[in-house]
Amino acid sequence: MNESVPERQGIALVFLFIVGDSFVFGLARWAGRDLWLSFLVAIVLASPLILVYGRLGSLMHGQPFSEALPRLLGKWPSRLVALTYSAYAWRLGCFVTGDITNFVQAVSLPDTPQVVMAFGYAILVLWAVKEGIEVLARFSSVMIIVVLLILLTALGLAMTEVNLQEFLPIMYDGFWPVLQGAFQILDFPLLETVLFIGLANALTTKKRSAYKVLIPGFLLAAFFLMLFASASVAILGEEAYMTSYFPVFMSTARIDIALFLTRLEAVVGVTFAIGTFLKISVCLLVASKTLAHTLGFSDYRFLVTPLVLSIIPGSQWFAKSIMEMEQSATKIVGFTDVVVQVALPLVMWIVAEIRMSKERKNKAGKPSGI
Repeated sequence: MNESVPERQGIALVFLFIVGDSFVFGLARWAGRDLWLSFLVAIVLASPLILVYGRLGSLMHGQPFSEALPRLLGKWPSRLVALTYSAYAWRLGCFVTGDITNFVQAVSLPDTPQVVMAFGYAILVLWAVKEGIEVLARFSSVMIIVVLLILLTALGLAMTEVNLQEFLPIMYDGFWPVLQGAFQILDFPLLETVLFIGLANALTTKKRSAYKVLIPGFLLAAFFLMLFASASVAILGEEAYMTSYFPVFMSTARIDIALFLTRLEAVVGVTFAIGTFLKISVCLLVASKTLAHTLGFSDYRFLVTPLVLSIIPGSQWFAKSIMEMEQSATKIVGFTDVVVQVALPLVMWIVAEIRMSKERKNKAGKPSGI
């Protein structure tokens, strides 16, 4: 099935995927007041890998994942890679589901069982994934306007609470905390965009490469997260930022304009719900497509229902409490994430470039050396 996402919609989808469930957490909390430096270091370190993801998408030439990957890697290696990404995408979907259910229970519905909220989310995600990437992209192009308008308005109203002295002195504790914060941001959420390799056929056309979607979406999301994290430190202070579960939510709660505009943290919850919905949908869409390729099926839709419903117990299994959820979101680095986000894409890229180079030599009538 041919799928194509316009550039503007693709950028919106990548942006909301990265922001998704991340902006309410204390990103780069290890760096404290120097978290803005951690973001800049993370952007520099992540950019080459984003280019690798984009290059892999371009090498697929707009072909579906199930057709392009065997051509690039071979039949059985492609199935092993697909299985790895399917497991990673499903696991990430479970974590994100746990994030939203723990968040809602913590801030507004303490007596509502998380499994009930997870079931409601699963039903929405089931519909979205079956509709496909094009519907998700169109929805993203509308919701990005709503999200940016709400959050930037809230940020502007919170400027009266900002204290720029909270950023001084710069690098008082040295560069190591900055580097720790950068690695945490790389792990979550910047390099989670590796999942878009599985959707590269929708992002790539004859006139457009995946670069034009991934890079703008990545940069916009990274700077947006840096802005909100820095503002939260300036409003709450370094210590409160580092010890809070949801510092952005708390900083927004400080808004009080003449006793008229108050309790605006609710809008943060709404945007968080929108972002997590899109992120879970992308995760389950990738999980379904890659698992279908692993099992040798051409259609992925019959796998959607069992995979989506399985995130309900999965969300309770991977994050049993709000403390476990926060620790998972703000860990410095994870072995599984390094393998999936860094090692595997680099190996895939090198192997794909070698195979494509040999194919070009064969087409030109030169010996392949095999």
